[in-house]
This record gives sequence, structure tokens and C-alpha cells, in this order.
Amino acid sequence: MTSSPNENVTKQKILNYAASLFAEKGFAETSIRELAEAVGLNSASLYHHFPTKNSILEYMLQEYSTYNIDVFEDRNVTQILRENPTADGVFACLQTAFPPDRLEYFLKVLCVLLQEQLRNPFAGEYVSQHIVLRAERNIKKIFAVLKELGVIDRDSDPDYWSKAVSCIFYTFATRMMLGIGDNAPGFTGMGMVEMLRHTFEIMLESCSSQKNPE
Repeated sequence: MTSSPNENVTKQKILNYAASLFAEKGFAETSIRELAEAVGLNSASLYHHFPTKNSILEYMLQEYSTYNIDVFEDRNVTQILRENPTADGVFACLQTAFPPDRLEYFLKVLCVLLQEQLRNPFAGEYVSQHIVLRAERNIKKIFAVLKELGVIDRDSDPDYWSKAVSCIFYTFATRMMLGIGDNAPGFTGMGMVEMLRHTFEIMLESCSSQKNPE
């Protein structure tokens, strides 16, 4: 049965509010009643769209997968880095998987998945087998393009930097689990963004083919 346009709008509204509340308060700490009130529905109406709270998280994961699988292409990376071979350019490459108008939503979904990886088996499996490994693979692609463009030295080790990105994901997940900093109200995912950008700045500086010999 095909959903009506109004149903799709309401469903997306639920997802948007759920991503914000789950990222700010935590998945377990957010009640269906609280989510329904934020959306402007009663609990029964919300259950019409999602039968359980876990089904909301599963749908978010499916959405994240739909956008993030097989869309990170070498030609896009090459074009972006040729025009902007900086930390911002590297980060822009990682953003190509998602439409700009939904980037903040998917950042929050990523944060929720990282937060829930130790409590929800399907979230944990997806994070370890897809998000982290895909990030490592994409960093290696970026590294290869930067070498081709002569921005970084060919003797640099891409494995080191891809693992560094993985460490950021897991550090960020730990901070969220402990409720430190990035789990505060008003959180938008910028904590991890800034950590990634700073890592890319260090990577480009330390691996630059133009750096002066000591």
C-alpha cells in the first residue's frame, strides 16, 4: 500500500524530531509520548507510522544506508580536491553521500547510531561493519587522490589516517555514552565535525609534499 503525500510528510517530521531528541537526550531516555508531543501528535497517531520506538531507529538506519552506499565516487573526490585541496575539501568529500538540505539530519542519525551501538545489536553491527569500515575506505580513496594531485607525499601511510578517523568515531561514541559535551541539549553533531576537520588539517600538514625538510 502506497503512503499518501501527507503521510510521508508526517513520517519525515517524526524522523526529524526523533533524530534531534535521540541525539540530545539519548534513545532510551526519550519516550514515545515526548516524541509525539514534539511532533504535535498523540501517541496512537505516532504508532500508526511507527509501531515501536526501535522501528524508528531501524528506519533511520535504512535511510542512512540508502544514501550512503556506493555514492562515494573517485571522480567526485578528484574534482572536489582539485578545487579545494584543504581540510575543508577533504571533509566536503565525506559529505557527498548526503543531500545538503538533509546533512544535519543524517549527522544526528549517525550520532544516534554511534550512541546505540553498545545497546542495540543491529546498530552495533551496522556501525562496525559499515560506517567505520566505509569511513576508513573513503579516507584511503581521498589519500590516493591527494597523492595523485601532488598535495601529499607518496611515502605517507593512509592506513594510519584511516584508523585515526575510526578512533574519532569511537571516541565520539564514548563521549555520547558518558553524556560529555556533545550529548548536551542543542547538540547538532558539530563536535565530531570539528574533530574530523582538525584531524584532516594535521594530516595535510604532516603529509604535505611541499613541507620544508627539517
